[in-house]
Amino acid sequence: MPKKVIRYECEICRSRYITRSGAIDCEKRGPGVSYPIGCIYGNHTKGVLYYNITFAVATNLIDGHGNWGSSWACRDSRAGDSLGSQKCGGNSLELTDYDGKISQHHPTFKRMVKWLESQEIPVTVWDGEKAVPLKEWLNSR
Repeated sequence: MPKKVIRYECEICRSRYITRSGAIDCEKRGPGVSYPIGCIYGNHTKGVLYYNITFAVATNLIDGHGNWGSSWACRDSRAGDSLGSQKCGGNSLELTDYDGKISQHHPTFKRMVKWLESQEIPVTVWDGEKAVPLKEWLNSR
């Protein structure tokens, strides 16, 4: 005789749980966060993995709790820049305080700003909590 099994499903990511509270807790995580196209981010702290790279949001692809979008990158390395139709991406686009450690004097930052402006893309900078218009961010330095 088949057994009746009840599962509760998160309406955001479709994950299933044995308990209603499990699905409710999952839903509380909310959907993935969308960022402005052209939002510059990175970490120019010496010694960190991507010290010589400045990123900017190129696409947002919200699916479930994540943003699976892509970014442009200006790199001071043999890999060179990824701009225009060339994009890079990782597991998920989730900006944190770590991604707000940008130096306006870093050559990759200057190059990214110049490229975004040449494409008439509004430039914002991730300050560790939110995207801030470039001029406002520069004035706060």
